[in-house]
Amino acid sequence: MSTALITTTPTSSFLSLPSELRLKIWSNLLPGPRTLPIRCSRIHKSYYTPVPTSVLLSISSETRTLFLEHYSLLHLNTSYDSTIYINFALDTLCFDHEECSPIGDLAMDFKTCAQKDLIERVDIDVHLWEIMRLFRFDALAEISHLYGLKNLTFVLRESNVDTNNEEDEANNMRARTRDVWGGRMLIEGQTMDREIAQCQWYVSMVKWEVEHGSHQWTDCKPNVQMRII
Repeated sequence: MSTALITTTPTSSFLSLPSELRLKIWSNLLPGPRTLPIRCSRIHKSYYTPVPTSVLLSISSETRTLFLEHYSLLHLNTSYDSTIYINFALDTLCFDHEECSPIGDLAMDFKTCAQKDLIERVDIDVHLWEIMRLFRFDALAEISHLYGLKNLTFVLRESNVDTNNEEDEANNMRARTRDVWGGRMLIEGQTMDREIAQCQWYVSMVKWEVEHGSHQWTDCKPNVQMRII
């Protein structure tokens, strides 16, 4: 089934309404809290998200002005453009793919980001976080520069650990050893249970660092949690 972009043009009767009433009606089209998966294109040197942009940007100058009073372009890297509009008080930045950083270093992106103090909510795929730990030892490397951070969520996808054949099941049932902070953690059992336990351990580890580390936060220490999807 094909889809087409429908552009709405206000009728003359609507335009004759008082501006205060029009704005009140348009305000109902403002997006609520959203989770924005972050992607970057090295070819186009731009950040983007698969989440559609609000129609308020294209209906009229009035709706565009209203939208931009609540949303601004997200700039994670000064060398890259962006098509992502964000309301920092509502939206969550989701990093769930290797193509979320043009330089492959999310910690450096956050460190140099001019808007880092505004970022309040971050989701990170747990397997992506594991990969990042291979290059940066500090468990808080990615969030230590986000002084206004209120919530960090480790996301574990069930599809990443479910198996569909006996060979994969046998492989995933084998004990897996990970080296973290110079220690070794060995978890055995069903695949999903093992992945959940591993993610819970990461959450506990980051929570400890948040509580006992020397990092400074603007208002209060961020909440650290996990979510299975």
